[in-house]
Amino acid sequence: MQELNQARLRYMHEVIVCGSVRGAAEKLDMSASVISRQIQLLEQEVGLPLFERRARGLVPTEAAEMLEEFLRGYRAQHEHLQDRLQALRGMRRGHVDISLSEGMIEPLMTHVLGPYCLEFPNIRIGINTASVDEVVEMVRTDRAHIGLAFNPPSHPDVRIRARRHIPVGVLVRAGHPLARRRKGIAPAELLRYPLALMTAPYGLRRIVDMLEFSEKIHLSPALTTNSLGVLRQYALSGAGVVLMANLGGGPELANGDLVLVPIDHPLMRQAEMQLMVRLGRPLSTAAAELLLRIESRLPLFAKPQ
Repeated sequence: MQELNQARLRYMHEVIVCGSVRGAAEKLDMSASVISRQIQLLEQEVGLPLFERRARGLVPTEAAEMLEEFLRGYRAQHEHLQDRLQALRGMRRGHVDISLSEGMIEPLMTHVLGPYCLEFPNIRIGINTASVDEVVEMVRTDRAHIGLAFNPPSHPDVRIRARRHIPVGVLVRAGHPLARRRKGIAPAELLRYPLALMTAPYGLRRIVDMLEFSEKIHLSPALTTNSLGVLRQYALSGAGVVLMANLGGGPELANGDLVLVPIDHPLMRQAEMQLMVRLGRPLSTAAAELLLRIESRLPLFAKPQ
């Protein structure tokens, strides 16, 4: 087989991402007929069909998935080569994409990213807050060099570089009756109060599901959201209580306006914050340096001196 046409591989990738030739054409600002023709030529190159038409759109065949994996590897190797060349000139250019759980933004900016950006002002940083499943997927598909996720599911394509247990508790206003319960509360006591939770794709909900199964209870939230800020404001209002890991309480927890009460159950102590990269991906110099700084300077992962 002759050398694959990189432009055609790119068109195939966009069709996979968009689910249709028309969607890829709009994204690339090209004619749909041109992209369709390039896909046909690529199919001739490999001698196999690349897409199946189904009700939900175009679905990649096994051959297309193999080409997509090849393209990801090629791009990663190309980026690695470019960055090695840049490293010879010093870290004057480059970019790093990070996908993370919302609760990690403040400590990451304070202890790692702020100093990093001051030291390397020409390195472009992309930060995307996402659900735990999205963080894993972005790392797995090379849309993020580095991922930080709370209690993510395991994946064979993802390598965990650092991990730390983060207990889950009940966030309440300082004057709430539970605020005085320093020794913790039983899971069944949560049924007495209106409850707010993160939405389903987030790591905390996986723990809640396990807790419900273990204790044979059903927690019916009065409020669900994908925003830690909304959860904090709900707790501050006194309208109810919030299940939250001990990293999302923000300044309100630090200054005493909110209190995180422990939950007396082993599941609530098993959740982890994990630092991840794609298994086998060669990181650029800029990304590798940032990864090392997260491991060594973020208080969550840094070893005591």
